[in-house]
Amino acid sequence: MERIKKAAEILAREGGYKQVKHMLLDVLAEEKNVIILHNLADLLKENEDYEEALYYAKQAVAMEPKTYYPYALLGELLMRLVNDESAQPWLEQAYTLFESPVVAHNLACIYKKQQKFNEAATYFIQSYKSEDYGLMRAVECFVLAGDTDSAYKWIDVIKRDQERFIGEVELGELYTSLGNYQEAAEWYAKGYQHYAHTAYWISNYLWVLHQLGHEKQVKDIRAIFLETLTTELMELPEDAEEYEMTSEEMKEEEQRLLADMERVRNAHLQVSISNDDELYIASRCFTFFCPMHDQSCGEQEIGE
Repeated sequence: MERIKKAAEILAREGGYKQVKHMLLDVLAEEKNVIILHNLADLLKENEDYEEALYYAKQAVAMEPKTYYPYALLGELLMRLVNDESAQPWLEQAYTLFESPVVAHNLACIYKKQQKFNEAATYFIQSYKSEDYGLMRAVECFVLAGDTDSAYKWIDVIKRDQERFIGEVELGELYTSLGNYQEAAEWYAKGYQHYAHTAYWISNYLWVLHQLGHEKQVKDIRAIFLETLTTELMELPEDAEEYEMTSEEMKEEEQRLLADMERVRNAHLQVSISNDDELYIASRCFTFFCPMHDQSCGEQEIGE
């Protein structure tokens, strides 16, 4: 066990992936237990070797570990390998052992895909302990469930938590999803002062203004944005030379700029605002005996 603890310390302090992998494989050749199998799986996950990590994670879970780490890791790996159906029971088992916000987030994502919006919202709220956008995702789910009272309740919580404030544009999106275009426009206007202007949210802002009949604002904001992109397009050959872009990269950038211009020109024709944010898979260090992250799970697993 001392060699396993030493490997975890080296990984945390020095990040020596190859060295730690060799150390763990040497230990595994002599003995097989939950901790060594799981730590190997977690190491491989960090290196994005998900298939090999799954091989060891399944063996670790088969030994019926006492703590939530192995179940949470197996669930995460299955999600990364696009197998939510298999991931769900392992994540649920992990959550019964410990109410981890990371596990809550991943469960919420699965429930949202299943269109179980109230369940998803509940878990997104629990995920807020570590996931900054947990409450925003919860509000989105309440809107999809038709529960506007809960949506407004949690928007108020978001606005009060200034230390973890998600941002004016994000609030604009939430109010738009509720059909409260006046409130949405006010938050977009605040964000307009200091957010980087991207076609994604500027087009949404323009759509909201169009719903309110503020056509002069639509015209002015659109003109400023298009002028900026036109300048970038004209300066692209010079920038490509300065940043040593390949002809393919330059072509891709040109196509992106043209697509952004078209998107903003036609913002008022959108059926509703667009939402380009994809759900992500939450993760954390699950390594037993990691001096920086272990929540005493290593000691619990060996009964200390």
